[in-house]
Amino acid sequence: MADKIRTIPAKGPGRACANGWRKARCSAVTRKRIVLLVVPPVDELDLVGPVEVFGTANRLLGGGRTPYAVEVVTTARDRRIDGECGLSLLAHRHYQDVDGRPDSVLVICGVGARTLRDRALLGWLRGIAATPRRLGSVCVGGFLLAEAGLLDGRRATVHWRYAREFAERYPRVAVDPRPTWVKDGTFYTSAGISAGIDLALAWVEEDFGAAAALKVARELVLFLRRPGGQDQVSVSLATQASHTRSMHELQVWMADHLDQPLSVDLLAERAAMSARNFARVFGQELGTTPGRYLLQLRVEAARRLLEQTDKSLPHVASASGFRSVDVMRRAFLRALGTTPLRYRRHFRTPAARSPMPAAPHRGPLAAARRDIARAVRVTATSPRRRRREPRAGAATARGR
Repeated sequence: MADKIRTIPAKGPGRACANGWRKARCSAVTRKRIVLLVVPPVDELDLVGPVEVFGTANRLLGGGRTPYAVEVVTTARDRRIDGECGLSLLAHRHYQDVDGRPDSVLVICGVGARTLRDRALLGWLRGIAATPRRLGSVCVGGFLLAEAGLLDGRRATVHWRYAREFAERYPRVAVDPRPTWVKDGTFYTSAGISAGIDLALAWVEEDFGAAAALKVARELVLFLRRPGGQDQVSVSLATQASHTRSMHELQVWMADHLDQPLSVDLLAERAAMSARNFARVFGQELGTTPGRYLLQLRVEAARRLLEQTDKSLPHVASASGFRSVDVMRRAFLRALGTTPLRYRRHFRTPAARSPMPAAPHRGPLAAARRDIARAVRVTATSPRRRRREPRAGAATARGR
């Protein structure tokens, strides 16, 4: 059994300190102690994701020192943490053996913990709640915080699949099922799985700035470092959700032509449907209207340009298909609760001044979509039967 269990190493002193080099300098640095409380069994990524973020921060940001000391504790007496996918890990200690004052505590548990009524654990959470600078949860870990009464009167989120249950069981909690993570005072809750990585990156940003968090995100080869206000399910994923090939191809084409005016009539023509039938089929496939879906696509495209380029706001608005900066501003306020300018100031990457194509539909993701759609068309139809693209001069209405 022992050969199947991996021990999570404590993220303590770095290699330079371990080798005796500049021990005095390293010991003088106050590391931020992160305690990860794990209630097994868990989805492995919920635990390993944040651990990897803090470990990567130690490698990249320390300069021979380690800014984080990560400590994994568990409710299991044998310290064994079983994973839902079969991986077993070994924690550093039992949670009741934690001493001292941690800087931050992150609660991680599996879906079965939603019904957990462990008085000792809930009492421990209540007792430690006022101690750390931050107390957070990943996925359904929010259930434990709510059960302990720590989220009463606060805004919180969990994985979208359990949001309704969370709201029904804890009516004193202001549940928001949309964001990837939520901060309310010193309490943080997140949607789980990959959102645990986003929350850990947010903590790195709080501690060392946006540039440091983006450096860690790039090292982990993340496509996009998501802010807390971003929806749990990106509209980009919705392009893969349709059941019919023709509708999927249309969604790919829409994402590839956002800088062009796209009316319902034009989209219906491209899908070879009447406008009325097209709106009905689109709603059945994606659960929203073509206009709302297009607006989501444009906001997402504008966000990428604001994060990754130094293009002017008029250019970003035009490239994303908005009629004007004011229209884009109103769309951002409705969707994200902030303005494009404020969004850029907060989430702009250090590499934003490097050359980048102006239009979002020329990015690598869109190029991959085009290749996939082209391959689908080639296998599904002969060249003679491919539908022609509508004329560029067709009557349209831009994003509203």
